[in-house]
This record gives sequence, C-alpha cells and structure tokens, in this order.
Amino acid sequence: MTQDILTGTPVFDDTGDQVGKVADTSNAEKIGIITETGSRFWVPKQMLAHRDQRWTLEPGYTEISTAEAEAQQDERDLDEANAETFPASDPPSFTMGDEGKGN
Repeated sequence: MTQDILTGTPVFDDTGDQVGKVADTSNAEKIGIITETGSRFWVPKQMLAHRDQRWTLEPGYTEISTAEAEAQQDERDLDEANAETFPASDPPSFTMGDEGKGN
C-alpha cells in the first residue's frame, strides 16, 4: 500500500457508505475495523484501496464482513454465557466412591 492507514481513519464500502473506522493497524496482513455499533472485524490489507482521497473496501467485501462480525459477536456472547455457568456452584448431592464397602 502506498498510503499509511492511521487509526481512526474512516473506511467506506464500494457504494460510498461509511462502514466504520480503522481501530487496529498492528497486524502486518490485516486491518481492524470498528463499526458505529461497536462490532469489530478484520479486513485483509489487499481488500482496501485508496480511492478518491479515502479508504474503500473492495466491491462485495462489506456484506461478508458484516455477517462475519455479527457471527463472531454472537459466538463471543455464547462463550461468555457458557463461562458464567461453569463450574456449577453446588457439588453433586452424592459421590460414587469406595466408602462403606467391605466392612
């Protein structure tokens, strides 16, 4: 890429709508984008182009990224809910063991 992408730089889709802003440039191959709703997704650097004085996603990439971002958020929510339910707070009312055998 001939231009540097700075954190906070707006990113647009191929129709000219802003999809979010650059949130993370630390990865050598991908750029982290954050949307207005707080969803985050990664875009391979080759899927961004500097056109008309702004950064634009390659045609068709926005739809895939939005769906991926929502799926990733759903999975994170599920993982968090699962982590909050385990381990169970109460032990089982009985245990299987050797107690009482052979006396």
